[in-house]
Amino acid sequence: FHGNRISGEMPTLDWKIKDLSSYVTDCGNPSDFDVSLGCDECTMCCNAQGDCHKQTDTLVKTMGLEDYFVFTLVLFGILLAFVCAWAFAFFAYGKYKNQDVPSESVHSPESMDADRKYALDSIGDDSTYGLILGKSWLGWAIALVTIAAQIWMLFPFVKAAEIDLSDDKSDLRYTWKCARDQVDCDNKIDRTPVGWVLYGILMAAHLLKDIINGWKLTVFSIRKRHSPHYQIRFFVGGTLLWSISLFTLFVSTIYNHAIASTNSEIIINSVVILFITDLDELFFGILMVVNSRWVRRMSIQTTDPQEELANEISTLKAELGTSKEAIVRLTNEGVDLRERLSNIEAILENGGICFASF
Repeated sequence: FHGNRISGEMPTLDWKIKDLSSYVTDCGNPSDFDVSLGCDECTMCCNAQGDCHKQTDTLVKTMGLEDYFVFTLVLFGILLAFVCAWAFAFFAYGKYKNQDVPSESVHSPESMDADRKYALDSIGDDSTYGLILGKSWLGWAIALVTIAAQIWMLFPFVKAAEIDLSDDKSDLRYTWKCARDQVDCDNKIDRTPVGWVLYGILMAAHLLKDIINGWKLTVFSIRKRHSPHYQIRFFVGGTLLWSISLFTLFVSTIYNHAIASTNSEIIINSVVILFITDLDELFFGILMVVNSRWVRRMSIQTTDPQEELANEISTLKAELGTSKEAIVRLTNEGVDLRERLSNIEAILENGGICFASF
């Protein structure tokens, strides 16, 4: 029935045998009419250009979810709940295991400095994400605004990847052709497994580092030697880092699956989406140009005055303990020297008496 400029609603037909080419109409978009042809039972929908797309339930709909947006919320909600539960269990185990370890040795200034440096190297010292590790509320706001902007820019690709044949604003690519002189429709897509292999290499090169570093920082945050506020910063920073990377991978995958019809289009679409992940570094570069000292004050690289004072006190206590030990050692050595001098004087006196008698 396609190509006949039929409008309105197609009747429901009780087909005993259904395949992709059994019921083809112009129920796709763009349409020749303001409202495209309605056909819930059609197996293939064609648009005004004569391109067609199969009308089947997507994997998301077979799972009972409405669209990719709902699927994204459910997926990352489950993943975040799992990470939080795992972190809590691991933290409780670590606290029980290290309950006899002195807090002074756990929170030493040297270990705290090393931990801050490791966290900053993991999340990136040239990214606004690093501001999450600092104590400045403004720094946190800048980092969260950056992440919100990235998610905001990625969601249009999620919307465009929805397989809704009645939506004339969708970027969905119609790759099927249903010729009138043939019984079966033919898929003309030129995308091959080679394109997906190249896609995997590109994604791994750009995202795998952030996913690994983010996960390692999340695991690193639950160690006992970190104070609670540092545990929160490390956990939030690491979780956001791997989450935004996984979300980018998810968005790029579903968008290419719906849109890309050639191997080159897979690469082009992926590069465009990956550019969004660089916003944190670009924004950080702008802030550094505006006022680098202000940015450094918001970063974890600037030690808090109270913490600095506490570190100095700890250092002085350690030096004082060493000095006391040295004083005690010198005192004992002085006592030994006095005893030796007394013995020498006694020997000299006895020797003088013997010499006089002689």
